[in-house]
Amino acid sequence: MGVRVCHEGQRREIISELTDDKTAVQCSWWFLRDHQMLVEPACGATLSIVYSGRVSDHIPFENSNPIVVIVCGGATVDIDTLRDLVSSLNVDTELGKHYPLEKMTM
Repeated sequence: MGVRVCHEGQRREIISELTDDKTAVQCSWWFLRDHQMLVEPACGATLSIVYSGRVSDHIPFENSNPIVVIVCGGATVDIDTLRDLVSSLNVDTELGKHYPLEKMTM
């Protein structure tokens, strides 16, 4: 898959976004709650553009093809580690402002 991703990255526009650790952990927690799948904070960083609604700043949904977010598992995290991160970063686990889930397919 890595070779194909690199090839597609050369053919398509890449959108770069920055997020902080707290947001990455928060989105990992929300994804666990919403989809019962544990992911590490690196994946939470990717999910943050969707949960924050910022994806629509770059891609208008009404005129776009499906948006694909590659979600990798939790090889380096378990539920206790994620809970510790939530606690140490004082993460709000309640879902705040996010893009309406009915417009997303995961």
